[in-house]
Amino acid sequence: MASSSVQQQQHPPLASVINAVHFLPTKLSFKDESSNYPAWKQQMLCIIQSQGLLGFIDGTNLPPPETVADATTAAIRNPDYNIWRTIDVLLKGWILCSLNDDIVNNVLELKTSREVWLELENMFEHLSKESSTEEETEDEAEVQDLKDHYLLLYRAALQALHIAVGAGRRAIGFVKKLVPLMPKDSIAAKDANGSTALVLAAAVGNIEAAVILVNRMPSLLYIQNKFGEFPLQTAALYAQRDMLKYLISVTKDDFGQNPYAGSAGHRLLLHVIDAEFLVDIALDLVETYPALAKLKTPDNDSALEKITTKKSVFGSERRFNFWERFISLFSGATKSTKGTSLLKQQALKLVKCLCKEISSLSCMEAKGIYYDAMMLAAALGIHEVVEEIIETHPTMIYHVTSDSDQYIFHVAVENRSEHVYNLIYQMSDHKHFYSDLIDVNGNNLLHLAGKLAPSHKLNEISGAALQMQREIQWYKEVEKFVHPHTRERLNNDGKSPKMVFTEEHKILKKEGEKWMKGTANSCTIAAALIATVMFGAAITVPGGNDNSKGFPMFSGSSAFIIFAISDAVSLFTSATSLLMFLAILTSRYAEEDFLYALPKRLIIGLGTLFLSISSMRVAFSATVYLVSARKEAWVLIPSGVLACLPVASFVLLQFPLFLDLVYSTYGPGIFGKQSNRPFY
Repeated sequence: MASSSVQQQQHPPLASVINAVHFLPTKLSFKDESSNYPAWKQQMLCIIQSQGLLGFIDGTNLPPPETVADATTAAIRNPDYNIWRTIDVLLKGWILCSLNDDIVNNVLELKTSREVWLELENMFEHLSKESSTEEETEDEAEVQDLKDHYLLLYRAALQALHIAVGAGRRAIGFVKKLVPLMPKDSIAAKDANGSTALVLAAAVGNIEAAVILVNRMPSLLYIQNKFGEFPLQTAALYAQRDMLKYLISVTKDDFGQNPYAGSAGHRLLLHVIDAEFLVDIALDLVETYPALAKLKTPDNDSALEKITTKKSVFGSERRFNFWERFISLFSGATKSTKGTSLLKQQALKLVKCLCKEISSLSCMEAKGIYYDAMMLAAALGIHEVVEEIIETHPTMIYHVTSDSDQYIFHVAVENRSEHVYNLIYQMSDHKHFYSDLIDVNGNNLLHLAGKLAPSHKLNEISGAALQMQREIQWYKEVEKFVHPHTRERLNNDGKSPKMVFTEEHKILKKEGEKWMKGTANSCTIAAALIATVMFGAAITVPGGNDNSKGFPMFSGSSAFIIFAISDAVSLFTSATSLLMFLAILTSRYAEEDFLYALPKRLIIGLGTLFLSISSMRVAFSATVYLVSARKEAWVLIPSGVLACLPVASFVLLQFPLFLDLVYSTYGPGIFGKQSNRPFY
């Protein structure tokens, strides 16, 4: 009897990882003829019972013989007794740790946990009997509350493996020792979310722990949590790339529950696409399990629509800052652009594969998937998806949005998706079909171009004036495409496209005027200051004049010639810059002025101001050389370095704006044919 009960306790490490003291708010104590023994007893019983050790204190799990006879009849130490003794000492330690110091001294010499338990009963049981009926009722209620509250903690404590797995590499040694000692039903235990330890390992990317768990119990790969997620889906959900690749390598599709099939497989594909940088894995999944491309969630989400939401993957809307563009001119593609290019190629291949599989569906089913993805792509500016869908299913080009009867080019113009709008230039004569189409509100393409662009598109452009310029460029470009009679056509609100533009851009126009004047005011001060200084320097030449002849003392020096030329250049360019900024301040600020007139003046003003500052630096350095450095050459080094600060500051702060102005005003623009690929 005793031996069999010991055999049931073959996993003491599970109990040893629990520190009972952590679950007891107070220790057992005795004060003023009263004690907390009833509550303490119930809490201890909860802990002991949760660990399956109740037999050690109620007498049902008796100790085995200390020694047994071996084959030679010699007495040897009984292994069963060693296990029983180890657990009993652990239990006794729990009890002693939960006692007040005064009480511990009374039971310290007792040998077993049962002896300690019985002695405590003898010491405190009489106090419970002397309590009144009302107090007993209150104690019972308190004990029950404590039991209900702490039992949750005791059960949570059983999930030591979950905690260790979630701790990552710090606890991997503990996991290696714990897992082989645990029965498989304990390894497969679930937490409050129904997740096994392998699911947690997948979430945190703990590959070492996952390998240990899978080697011990491969069926963990096919156990779902309460959300229906396999470990495979969890790794994808948390974008754990290496973990996902490992789980794919060990998870088979011929098991009873197939993580790659049906809704589970579709969720896996959506999670992988959501992670963006896992596109290559998504492509492998679709190529291996093509049926996943044809599925939709209850919310009508498809894999094609999901990949369409990833603008950064396609790079169509990626706008590099000034310094990225500057570096790429000399170093070719940067590391980030190379990575983006590879990701884009994988995404395009995935879109092509998805469209191919969807085309095998019935016409109505295919349109249901194509429609959502195509309209979303038109709004986000992902022309690659639009092109692939139209190439696979050409009639989709005539589909309109369900709420406003807008075609893809209406959607592109309203959302300022220039890459999709530019597909018009790749079309055959079918493009004229869109030149006078209207939506449910009577708006043609020019009305939609007259509306204010979405805020996220405006924020891609620096400065309200450049934003206004871009809006006018859109209006002018669409105006060239639409049928002449539609340029003055009124919509359902009785407004022409020009009226819509003026009304919608009233605030942006004022902000552009304010931005222009603020920039001009700041630069005017700098230009005026430079002009004043350089004019004074021209009159009071370095070294003074020869009193006998009236000529400058250093007029024969090459450094003086450099000074004179640079001083003149700085003076004239600063004066020119000053005039340009004054012209900006006195402009009438009509809508058309933001297209060329105002940007041109600002370009000239900033350019001449930069030349003025650079020339001033040269003139200053030449003056320092003439006055001091001819005898002390080292003086020229610090003065020259310090003279570079204004130029460097201007380049860092204003040169990006200057280039943006030049590119936006005189550059190739954002409109035009993007490729030679025919589009319908």
